[in-house]
Amino acid sequence: MFYTFFVKGADAVTKAKAESPAALLQWLLRGEGHLSSSSYDAVVHGRTPLAAAGEGPDMQVGLFVGAGDEKLFHDNIGVSRSAWGHLQSPKHKAGEEEGVTLVPCHLHPKSRGVVELASADPAVPPLIDPRYLSDEADLDAWVEILTAANLLVAQEPLRSLVTGVTAPHPADLGLGDAYPEYDAMSPLDFYQLPKARLARYWKATVQHFGMTLYHPVGTCKMGPPSDPLAVVDASLRVRGVAGLRVADASVMPKLPSANTNAPTIMIGEKAAAMIRRDRVGEEAAASSSL
Repeated sequence: MFYTFFVKGADAVTKAKAESPAALLQWLLRGEGHLSSSSYDAVVHGRTPLAAAGEGPDMQVGLFVGAGDEKLFHDNIGVSRSAWGHLQSPKHKAGEEEGVTLVPCHLHPKSRGVVELASADPAVPPLIDPRYLSDEADLDAWVEILTAANLLVAQEPLRSLVTGVTAPHPADLGLGDAYPEYDAMSPLDFYQLPKARLARYWKATVQHFGMTLYHPVGTCKMGPPSDPLAVVDASLRVRGVAGLRVADASVMPKLPSANTNAPTIMIGEKAAAMIRRDRVGEEAAASSSL
């Protein structure tokens, strides 16, 4: 999920700064300034108390040096305009003020989605049910992740710069008067309440405003012949279909402890190497038989 902390004096990116002639000239002449960065400037990985033994990080928190506006959240990420309205701070306007946007992620959810054929016609899109948060353990993990993410913002020097936050009011989450202290506290102070006290708030926040980062894997899982769910073998060949390989994120048996872009590039490169190797072997065998 995404949420923005408004800050003062941090020289964060704003729409006006990024679109200014000065910023364009600074980038063209010296390759510096706000336009020289994607604004996605930092990523933290960590393990929550619920991380499985022997597994890598189960939490990732990205940091955008800027306050996301409606175009980012609605047009690019898919947050509905009604939901975006509930995230707005009455004292601040996202996109026009300086801010930092946290992007907490759960890297190893236990919930599993389903992909099914809608028709025998290959041109008809499949039926996809992500089944987000269908496993209660994922909500428990999100409590840990959001608690840790807010601890980052609560540390100096960032804490002293924060002036507000885009976050839902408990009433917008259907929590009624469960948190009467909310209106009398700053967001940072509210977020530092005991984890057990905030668990219901964090779970409701994720259920209402959580979203995908579009990193699905596993629909053509790689695995040994003994695994009935494995679609491809260690050489990416589809079992039972001659001449067909799959070389994308769908062959990953599980999510990596990071974004899927780099591992998917590696899979493609490895597939190319294996195809070349097999082709060379076939040509050598054909030559020797002449």
